Amino acid sequence: MSAAALVEHLRRRDVRLRVVGDRLLVDAPASVVDDELRHTLTRHKASLLEVLRHEQQKLDEADNRGLVIKWSKEPGWIALHDPTTGEWHEVRASECLPGIVAAAKTHRVSERNPATGRFRDHPG
Repeated sequence: MSAAALVEHLRRRDVRLRVVGDRLLVDAPASVVDDELRHTLTRHKASLLEVLRHEQQKLDEADNRGLVIKWSKEPGWIALHDPTTGEWHEVRASECLPGIVAAAKTHRVSERNPATGRFRDHPG
C-alpha cells in the first residue's frame, strides 16, 4: 500500500495525522489503536511525513491563491478555486448568484491571437 493510500485508509478510520517538525502526531479513537497500527505507523513514518508535508504545502499554496472566480474553458460555466482545499469547481453560470457571474466577468486573461500575434483580453 502506498503512503497516500495509507493516509486515506487511516482517515476513513477516523485517524488524524499531523506533522510537527520531524514528528508524526496521531490522534485516533481508542478502538482503532492497536499494535498493528503502531507497527504500521512506525514502519511507514518517513513516507507518511512526506505525503503529509506535500498535502500541507498544497493547502498553503491554495490559501495564498485565495478565492478565484473566472470563466471556465467550457462556455457557460464558471470556475471557482476553493482556497480551503485547493480544488477547482465548475458551476453553470445560470446556477450562480449574480455576484459570482459579475466577478467572473471582471476576471480577464490575456490571450495571443495565433493569426495576428497580438494579445487581447477575454473572459478567463
